[in-house]
Amino acid sequence: MFGNGAKQVIKKIDHIGIAVKDLKNTLNMYKRVYGLEAIKIETHEDIKIKIAFIPIGEVLIELLEATEPGAGRIGHFLEEKGEGLHHIALRVESINRAMEKLKQINIPLRDKEPRDGGDGSKIAFIEPESTQNVLTELVERKREVTGN
Repeated sequence: MFGNGAKQVIKKIDHIGIAVKDLKNTLNMYKRVYGLEAIKIETHEDIKIKIAFIPIGEVLIELLEATEPGAGRIGHFLEEKGEGLHHIALRVESINRAMEKLKQINIPLRDKEPRDGGDGSKIAFIEPESTQNVLTELVERKREVTGN
């Protein structure tokens, strides 16, 4: 990604974001069906979201619940499309460098500047019209997600 012999910007898949209506029930289902448990749960009132991080190998499942019905992007997503896959997140070494490379090749970004994401990360979203209608998040982390 990001073209022609340049140092690879994408390090790995960071997480898969799944929008859910009831985080508690979904976490119970993941434990019962898959034997998986969240290592961290956090709330971001500024964007009306509650996030649970479930590790599977090197990739996280990120369960996303709106803190208020219909509030924020996840609330709107749930009202329009229901529960399910929301986005895929790609880990980058430098979010600023990744965003600059995308701008150079005219890929539109939802975020004009990096913003705070879950567990202290920096994030930015690519407009899905440029990525075969897949909402893609770029994530820069200084460390792996750990428990509360």
